Amino acid sequence: IVLSDNDVYTVPQQAETGVVLLVVLILNLVMLLLSDLILRVIGREGAAVLIRVMGMILASLAVEIVLTALAVGSWKPA
Repeated sequence: IVLSDNDVYTVPQQAETGVVLLVVLILNLVMLLLSDLILRVIGREGAAVLIRVMGMILASLAVEIVLTALAVGSWKPA
């Protein structure tokens, strides 16, 4: 769900948000349609490496969100 505050953002800004959302959805569709080709190019080992890297990125994001929510000490995300 994309929320846009009518009191804060103008109609062109809200339209820009919609266009960006549409572009991201189209890019996702293209990546899904080309997934077999991408897998052939990077191979099984490349896919395994990407899975591990994305897992590390997701884990670090989760830690940052939890620490921010708990407002731990002097933790100040950049």
